[in-house]
Amino acid sequence: EGYEQMNVSYRQASEGRLPAKLPSEVYCHTLTDDSILSPELRGKGFQTMTLFGLDAPWGLFAKNNEAMRREAQDRFVAGLNGWLAEPLEDCLAVASDGSLCIEGKSPVDIEEALGLYHGNIFQNTLTFPFAENEEDAGTWGVETEYENVFFCGSTAQRGGAVSGIPGHNSAMKVLECLGSAGCQPAVAGSLPATVG
Repeated sequence: EGYEQMNVSYRQASEGRLPAKLPSEVYCHTLTDDSILSPELRGKGFQTMTLFGLDAPWGLFAKNNEAMRREAQDRFVAGLNGWLAEPLEDCLAVASDGSLCIEGKSPVDIEEALGLYHGNIFQNTLTFPFAENEEDAGTWGVETEYENVFFCGSTAQRGGAVSGIPGHNSAMKVLECLGSAGCQPAVAGSLPATVG
């Protein structure tokens, strides 16, 4: 997806519609670590593929999760097929009942299974890595509405799912807090809390 298409899909999702062309990220971690597969599947050359969908927020699935999940899955597969020389469906394993081995999870499913608010693995809307207003300038970007609770995950202002920056910045904020009288631990004798 290009920048323009990303803007279109974001706008459609913001308007409460499942985007016509859903952007995604695809990876195949079994190419480097096949330990999640049984020895039998490894021996037969099976792989897993993960598609991480974008612009498919919880609210789109809340009213009719099952139907919307199926529709989103169909659109994601169609989107992938646009880039492939042969249909993805022809490459998928087939279960004993004849169905394709494909599993779709919506944000509603993820919230129910893992307890992540609105099924958002980033815990909140992602942000750019710079201060967007005067009051955020000069901060660590981990502050919350509570003076002694800090973000240390992707939802931090300078977040990143695997960068480690939020954890570093949260630790720096805790050290800063402990060095001043302006931050009291949540429980007497404990350190300020970080959430990630």
